[in-house]
Amino acid sequence: MIEFSIEVDDELAEELDEAELVAFVIETLSDPRSWTARGAGFRLVDEGGLFTMAVASPDRVDQICYPLLTLGRYSCARNGWIAFNSERWFNATDDWPADLDTYRRYLINHEVGHYIHGAGHSGCPGIGQPAPIMMQQTKGLHGCEPNGWVVSDP
Repeated sequence: MIEFSIEVDDELAEELDEAELVAFVIETLSDPRSWTARGAGFRLVDEGGLFTMAVASPDRVDQICYPLLTLGRYSCARNGWIAFNSERWFNATDDWPADLDTYRRYLINHEVGHYIHGAGHSGCPGIGQPAPIMMQQTKGLHGCEPNGWVVSDP
């Protein structure tokens, strides 16, 4: 069982309700299309665990992720953190063609994949196919369809 905690940057507390964030993360990770389909189990703890998921300002994400260059735009998974860039969390990307919930599920499952499996990035397998969860969908879909899940059918 993978234990993790969740936090919201203080400066974002008025924009993002932590209880709603927790509920969304739990719903996503509990779904049979998430990493649970690959045998992972998750349990929320008050603090600590294998990693802390945080929705953070672009500057804080840059600090948490260093020496990775998130450039005020990207999220990361490293050093006990899964840090979601708040600009992406609230707005996805300018050319994201699907709903915001799908993008957020992609962020969660993509970064968890890096952290718990050391999974690298993958490319689009073909035009019109669902983007693999480890594809950097934030940087474009390259003909794939947006996808927030590890597997399409549990």
